[in-house]
Amino acid sequence: MFVHRLRPSFALLLLLATFAASACETPVDEAPDAATAPDAGAPDARLGFDAGPPCARDEDCDDGVACTHDVCGHDGRCGYQVDHNRCDDHVFCNGAEICDPRRGCVAGPRETCDDDDVCTVDRCNEEAKGCEHEPRDLDGDGDPDFFCAGGTDCDDLDPTRNGRVAEVCGDLVDNDCDGEIDEADCGRPVHDVCDDPFVITASGSYAFDTHGAAPDYTISCASSSRQDLVARLDIPEGSPQDVTLELQGDAFVTALSLERTCGVVGSELGCRTGYPAALRLRSLEPGSYFLVMSSLGSPGELTLSVRMSAASEPPTNETCATAIDVPVPAGATFEGSFVGVADDASTSCGYSGQPDLFYTFTIPDGESYDVNVTLNAPSGDTMAFEIRSGCGGASLRCATGSPARARTYRLGPGTYSLAIEGPSWTDVDYALAIAFAAPSDPVAGDLCSTAIPLTIGTRYVGTMVGAEDDLQISCSYNAPDLVHRFTLAEASDLTIEANGGRAYLSVGLGSSCSLGAVATSACSSGAPARVRARALRAGDYYVFVEGSRAGAYTIDLTATPPAPVVEVSGNDTCGTAYVVPGAGGLFHGNTGTLLHDYTPSTCASSTSTAKDAVFELTLTSRQRVVASTADSTIDTVLYLLDASCRSELACDDDSAGAGDSLIDRVLEPGTYHFVVDAYGSSSFGDYFFEVQVLPPP
Repeated sequence: MFVHRLRPSFALLLLLATFAASACETPVDEAPDAATAPDAGAPDARLGFDAGPPCARDEDCDDGVACTHDVCGHDGRCGYQVDHNRCDDHVFCNGAEICDPRRGCVAGPRETCDDDDVCTVDRCNEEAKGCEHEPRDLDGDGDPDFFCAGGTDCDDLDPTRNGRVAEVCGDLVDNDCDGEIDEADCGRPVHDVCDDPFVITASGSYAFDTHGAAPDYTISCASSSRQDLVARLDIPEGSPQDVTLELQGDAFVTALSLERTCGVVGSELGCRTGYPAALRLRSLEPGSYFLVMSSLGSPGELTLSVRMSAASEPPTNETCATAIDVPVPAGATFEGSFVGVADDASTSCGYSGQPDLFYTFTIPDGESYDVNVTLNAPSGDTMAFEIRSGCGGASLRCATGSPARARTYRLGPGTYSLAIEGPSWTDVDYALAIAFAAPSDPVAGDLCSTAIPLTIGTRYVGTMVGAEDDLQISCSYNAPDLVHRFTLAEASDLTIEANGGRAYLSVGLGSSCSLGAVATSACSSGAPARVRARALRAGDYYVFVEGSRAGAYTIDLTATPPAPVVEVSGNDTCGTAYVVPGAGGLFHGNTGTLLHDYTPSTCASSTSTAKDAVFELTLTSRQRVVASTADSTIDTVLYLLDASCRSELACDDDSAGAGDSLIDRVLEPGTYHFVVDAYGSSSFGDYFFEVQVLPPP
């Protein structure tokens, strides 16, 4: 029997087993009993040399087990000896392999190195061929658990807390594990200043915590109400790198500034705020750059993602003079990036600060096409584009959205420019598709020149199918729109109601029409959307309807003689409520002279203590009642109470738009009370309250 490894306990067991087996064997000069003799050719299961079947030479004794020595003895009987050396895989930590005389080589028990001491971390060291027993330090911060001898780490799962670090001010944590929190000798957290930056040399994800950090440095995109930490980004020698940085806060907005000189705002290469704050830079030269990372508002955990890649070429079409040509009528698709692109131009439907790139196409003489443009950001951010005649000509189509898309109809011969704009708050990639199709006509109402006529008192029924996004009204954003027009023969109060069923619509009223932003005197959204304009002068007007979903809709225009304004005061409670005539009316008052008596329960703030005014309305028949606070100077809340003033029947905050309230209900005969309240406990001032009593639908 041979033992290759120096494992005292296991080797001793093997030796004892071998000696025991040899002591029990039948002497070679005694023939075995026939009943107990092994089958011919079958090895004995015992260790050591065993008396086997008769043999004339060693080859007669092959038992088929590779780890045994098979020999024919001088007495003419086979003998078998296990050899554990033949099973050794020369790997220490997986245990000693042994030879089983029947199964061959089998694995032994793995080396656990367990010393039965909970204050050590036990492991097997293959290189040293032995066991290691290190002090318990699960978080790897160099300080053993304070439950063990010599340890001072009070949180062995958090490497930022142990007896070897300094106490951080203001984080309400016992950082140095001395049993005290934020004691007098506390100081700055690590990486709080430029002299102690966290060094980043490769792509990856890095964790930080701004607890205890101060707003040490000024950055261009955030105020001083923040906590900042500093990292140093090292671009290795060799080629320039494109760098993408993303700073994610723990449920708060973050700010991220990249600087050539730490703490010098004039050396900024870029600054972004957001959730997360994302900053992309093209072709950073080898060298060191500094990151000022901030949590805005509350301190907390930050995660910085860094991606470095080979430098990419900047776009060549940053001006209309260097625009990329699009083939006509084949069209084309383009992919690109707004990283490092400046804001050189403006579009009629975009915003300031948006980076822009340019494309151009020329329609030959004698030809005409519809042009379809789709601009999309994989990130889902909103973008804009505009088609103009030439580089500085009239705007022919402007669209914004995510994606931004539009169809321009019947473009004739000439050269046109297409400006595309990315978001101002982040640098995004984009995909642009430009397609040319046979010329066609826009749907009625798509442009100011094709506005659809409306008649006061007659319902209009139409559809949004085919509408493009040409206009921007104050109460809507990035939705297809149609234009209507009507004439008011005499000064009137006007009600506009647009109903798209379940579709959410926006309605604006204006006295002029043009592409891009439209000036509206009244604007409201809803399902249905309702606009109320008072004391309009005679003349021509436009109604702009925008809808997020294409579908059928109706418009009703109702004009009535201008209602006189009734001044109201003293209507502080239901007991002193101003009584509204059965036909309704328009009332003006000021809540500053009143007290807080009632609180809405189903809208706005249930804890509001704002001053309120009360109106009483009695109906003798079933009627539709439309009550509104439009044109009030305060942000109103309007609610409807029963005759007792104890049960709330309806409540509204902003349905009339711009902080104004609207309740539209069909009411049964009886007495009702309307309460004009304000949003916010300290809000009070001038209000208008109008009640229209209409026939039920």
